[in-house]
Amino acid sequence: PPVAGAKLMSIDESSVRGLPGFIKVVSKGNYVAVVCEREEQAIKASRQLKINWQKPATRSFPTSENLYAYMRSATPTSSARPNVIGNPEAALAGAVKIIEAEYEFPFQGHTALAPAHAMADPSNGQMTVYSNDMKSYGLRSGVAEFLQMPRDRVRVVWMEGPQGYGRTAADDAGFEAAFLAKEIGRPVRVQWMRDEETAWDTKGPAFTVKMRGGLDGQGNLVALEYDARAADYNHLGYNEADTVLIAQLMGTRRATPASGSAATPSDTYAIANRRMTTHVVSLPLVWETPLRTGNLRDPNGPQVTFAAESFIDELAAAAKADPVEFRLKLLTASTADDEGFRRARSIAVVKAAAQTFGWDTRPSPKPRGAGPMLTGRGISYSFRGQTIVAEIAEVEVNRETGHVWVKRLVCAHDCGLVINPEALRRTVEGAMLHSMSRALHEEVAFDTEKVTSVDWSSSPTLTHADAPARIDVVLVNGDPNPNRPDLPHYGAGEAACKPAIAAIANAIYDATGVRLRRVPFRDRRVLAALKTAGVSVAPPASRW
Repeated sequence: PPVAGAKLMSIDESSVRGLPGFIKVVSKGNYVAVVCEREEQAIKASRQLKINWQKPATRSFPTSENLYAYMRSATPTSSARPNVIGNPEAALAGAVKIIEAEYEFPFQGHTALAPAHAMADPSNGQMTVYSNDMKSYGLRSGVAEFLQMPRDRVRVVWMEGPQGYGRTAADDAGFEAAFLAKEIGRPVRVQWMRDEETAWDTKGPAFTVKMRGGLDGQGNLVALEYDARAADYNHLGYNEADTVLIAQLMGTRRATPASGSAATPSDTYAIANRRMTTHVVSLPLVWETPLRTGNLRDPNGPQVTFAAESFIDELAAAAKADPVEFRLKLLTASTADDEGFRRARSIAVVKAAAQTFGWDTRPSPKPRGAGPMLTGRGISYSFRGQTIVAEIAEVEVNRETGHVWVKRLVCAHDCGLVINPEALRRTVEGAMLHSMSRALHEEVAFDTEKVTSVDWSSSPTLTHADAPARIDVVLVNGDPNPNRPDLPHYGAGEAACKPAIAAIANAIYDATGVRLRRVPFRDRRVLAALKTAGVSVAPPASRW
């Protein structure tokens, strides 16, 4: 549909019937497809087909600029039971210093290098789907249910394709190809256009996170409050026949949307008084929307860790403490190993990252230089499951343009038993670069009826020019406690995505003294923050 929630009123098939290669227009509900013999013929026919759409009477969602205000004021569709340790209210009441901050993280798409695509063949009374789907058995079950075919008559053949990372967990093209192949009785290949993919792929949910912490007279953290809101109502599952986009458009969707989820920080800090609350909010339009949420690499992890680890850095700055030492103090504050062996391993990765980087112990921010380029370093730490990660970023910030270059990345990574260290290092490097892209560039822009960031110019990602000069990965392979058995192997595909954005944000603060609390850190946003803080400098006057 041209806009979210549009209703199909009529189709003039005669507008394309005479085109070369035309086969058929297939429509059901608000779903329309035009099938031709060749790709370029289908593209031409899709653009020439006359369709009458009726826009919805109300706005489908707020604009991307008004998103966070909307999320803060919306009544949650669900709220998790608060996770409370100690008495945070009393501890905050007795704190010498209170620090508060709020962080904002946008909807982000998968931005695959190539759009969604799949082929389906209905020959011999079965349906064979060729796809780069990341959940092939789930796609088989979903297509069988969607087409009302026996599961043993559906076959899925995995093919190489661009980027999974959750996008093909809801394989829209696979379902469409299977449906169209069954309709016309011939093999069909479906390929979305660039603008369709960028607009309508599943999105990682937007977050707003409020943080509040209290310090005593010695700079010790005595209480911490975390309150997160996620725009994640109706989060898509894995190849569900009643939630994929074609099912929504056809009107065969499920009756009740999925509840969605927010998340809490993954750390082993010993904080005596702590409250963590999470809420899910819904946008006005729940179905048939390009802002449908789904799994994006390390679901909810980068959003939550950006807020939590940025705030730990803010607390360290308020305490005039070194960011590494402040974290180690929180990690070593408890003698009880109440987090199993994760706390000991957390200490090990933080120390390993600092040692590998050559960390200079001092509070942030550093004394500001006089030139146009400011440099700084920042650290962040988190875990996913039993995989523990600490990362350090070194950045250069151009005071004239606001441009941020991540000059160096360091990752200390403990995922237990390592079988292939070289492959693991490459996986970790890729995860950090992925999060770099999300930190510096990626944000879904939209008005009240459609996504407006639909190409590489309006929806940029990381380029070769952004690449760090150096990436170091140190594998902290094992438990420092000799009394425990050897560790098994844990996952490594997503954990390194979590800390990178916060590490970059903390490095920008160290360089400039300006705290960025909204992702992404695009040039104009950074420059505006520098100007507001009086940190920017004008470029030199032209000699000509």
